[in-house]
Amino acid sequence: MNKLRNIFKNLLLGMIMLLAATGFAQRDKLDRAITLYQAKSYDAARSAIDSVVRHPETFNDPAAWSTRAFAYFELYKRTERNKLNSPLRDTIVSSLKRSNSFKPDADFAANNKKLMYNMSVAYYNVALQLLQDSVNHARSLIAYNKSKELSKTIKPDTNFTSADVEYFSTTGAIYSDIFNKDNSNMKAQDIAKVALLKAIELQPNNSKSNYNLGIMYYNQAANLGKTLDYGADISQIDVIVESISKLAKQAEQLIDKVYKKDPKNPKAVEALYLIYRMLNDPVKTEEFKKKCIELQIKLD
Repeated sequence: MNKLRNIFKNLLLGMIMLLAATGFAQRDKLDRAITLYQAKSYDAARSAIDSVVRHPETFNDPAAWSTRAFAYFELYKRTERNKLNSPLRDTIVSSLKRSNSFKPDADFAANNKKLMYNMSVAYYNVALQLLQDSVNHARSLIAYNKSKELSKTIKPDTNFTSADVEYFSTTGAIYSDIFNKDNSNMKAQDIAKVALLKAIELQPNNSKSNYNLGIMYYNQAANLGKTLDYGADISQIDVIVESISKLAKQAEQLIDKVYKKDPKNPKAVEALYLIYRMLNDPVKTEEFKKKCIELQIKLD
């Protein structure tokens, strides 16, 4: 019986030593991955670190997951930085989240935060790039919301009002310009209007958004005027004239906010002159004609 116990004891001790050796081996692999990363051997570092994070002994080591995120970042910078759907970016973000969940020390936590911020900025840049393409508004909005989502992981109480105003006013400016050049582009009109109204809701005195939406309304009214057929039934003419007047008054309210904020704004002054001329308001038309002359604005 004693002999059996000794055999079992030695067997158990051997198993413990084997497990310890395995654990040390994984720690060595982690150290090697970090060394490879520091030596800028990023492909080798990624290969080494992937085996480390899959092993039970090092799966819950925050250093392993942080190293993985930074190793993948180097490849991401070269190949997928400008893509909306980036598997490498997804790997980086998930690795950072996993590292943070295992309570990293101060240095790793700080580096995780910096890289997560970089990922948030990357999404924002993709959002702006996609805005330049008139068919990619929906994808741009996805990228922008992803940027905000990652920002919240860094600072949960982040106030996005200023960022939202900038994004939606920029969206509105781009798509209102598209619409003003091609009034048959109703999709651009709808996107611009929704974005500009959102920006104005968040910041009522935002000059950029008020001006762009006002000009959109003015151009809509001007284009309606081109459709007037004075040989048509009087009731049809009245409907069109009423619509023109309504749009011109909406434009006036918006542009007037810009003018009151900056009475020397040449774009606002000229726009109000054109609006009052459209509204057949001789007094206001003359008033703003003089202001245009004072600002050396050339009128037709």
